[in-house]
Amino acid sequence: MAIKRFVCLANSFKEGGRCLAGIELDNDNKPVFERNRPKWLRPVSNNEHGAVETALAAHLNILDIVEFDMLDFTSLNTYQNENVSFVPGSLRVIGQFQKSDLEQICDDRFLLFGNRGKAIHKDKINSLDHSLLLIKPKEFEVVERRYDDNEYPQQRILFKFNEINYDLPITDPVFLRKFQADPSFVQDIEQIYVSMSVGVIHNDWYNKLVAGIISAD
Repeated sequence: MAIKRFVCLANSFKEGGRCLAGIELDNDNKPVFERNRPKWLRPVSNNEHGAVETALAAHLNILDIVEFDMLDFTSLNTYQNENVSFVPGSLRVIGQFQKSDLEQICDDRFLLFGNRGKAIHKDKINSLDHSLLLIKPKEFEVVERRYDDNEYPQQRILFKFNEINYDLPITDPVFLRKFQADPSFVQDIEQIYVSMSVGVIHNDWYNKLVAGIISAD
């Protein structure tokens, strides 16, 4: 067993609970890099999709510095090499990460998870060696859409990254609560950081998800 820490960049809705993830920090709370890219950690449970029980993660907020007792690296899929098993109940907040330090851990890949679309096909998923990213898009807009197969509207974010337009669902519960209470609050936000993740398979596709939204203002 090893003690690990990370800056929480996602605590999002996921089937069965929460998707909890962030970039590993050293003992001085400096980001850890591996092959010149920030190293992500995703604590997972042993249930079907690895979701962390909501009761174990609900107290954690984006930008919290979280420490936990790690058991092992335990990727459920080859592209999810960030996954680690942990001792339930060991997630604890030990500090706060500064927004001013986010710039250094943004990803510089040209494409988000290998293509310009909304999802990755099952035949391509194992060509990826990652399922988490932090980016700083140039511009953004939050919209609400209704679909025939869902009685509730879905909040999505439209943004431009590397001159490519993306249109993706939001799974950040804190951001969603704020938007549903007052959609106009986003008008006061000029710049954001976005935590991206890859969802579970659905109809042969793995959807790209916006798992965390951080105002840079």
